[in-house]
Amino acid sequence: MITDGLARDTTVQRLEAPEHPAPEAALAAYPADLSGDYYVTVLKKLAKMRSVKRYLEVGVNKGNCFSQIACERAIGVDPAFELKENVTNGKKDVRLFQMPSDAFFEEVDVRAALGGPVDLAFLDGLHQFEYLLRDFYNTERLCAPNSLIAMHDCLPVSETMMSRSISDTMRLSKGTRHEGWWTGDVWKVVAILRKFRPDLRIVCLDAAPTGLVFVSNLDPANTALSRDYCRIVDEFASVPNTLQAVSEVYETQPILPTSAILNGFDHSLYFRA
Repeated sequence: MITDGLARDTTVQRLEAPEHPAPEAALAAYPADLSGDYYVTVLKKLAKMRSVKRYLEVGVNKGNCFSQIACERAIGVDPAFELKENVTNGKKDVRLFQMPSDAFFEEVDVRAALGGPVDLAFLDGLHQFEYLLRDFYNTERLCAPNSLIAMHDCLPVSETMMSRSISDTMRLSKGTRHEGWWTGDVWKVVAILRKFRPDLRIVCLDAAPTGLVFVSNLDPANTALSRDYCRIVDEFASVPNTLQAVSEVYETQPILPTSAILNGFDHSLYFRA
């Protein structure tokens, strides 16, 4: 999400997931602003809880998140780095690749560079669903079954931030409380995974300001998404990019409070350990 330094003041709904321990009292129905822990804080704490050794981040930009993850080896990808933080913080080995993610996955032997499968991946690249879909299935093949993939900006809280064009978002959001926020239409990837990969375990969190979606129970050998990529993109390109459509998706995919997974070792109740 692009915020240009804007404040992140919010209130949020919290819904109870039927197959998980009850998180907290349920609040208003989606959509609403999200007020859980800041997404970088969630990833930082979760990486520590899970003793992450090998980390991959797509869409590093200024390094705000990358710099907060403690691990042994880390790889960052971005087509145009604008680093403002110490990305080597808490790491023994850091490698940065300034290139589009498609080229990165095609040209770089990530497992060799990391010394094994990815433990935790954070996907925050271009905010158009077909790009995130490719980043997801390219990342999954580099993981182990118990690895964890996190996706950002999949829980938009206003239609102004949902345009596929960042310039349209900047124009439409001017003067609103979400001015400069851009999530694009990557929320569609959650619906895609639910339909075409029901074997995956998906957990949506109310991480401020635009949510985190975690995917676990991964299968590096599964090619369903890449095999049917064109058909999937054609189908979901026609899905309305509106808050009403998002709301319909999340009627069956509850948004949990970040406190549910940050409490002690309770993350093991939600993600494959």
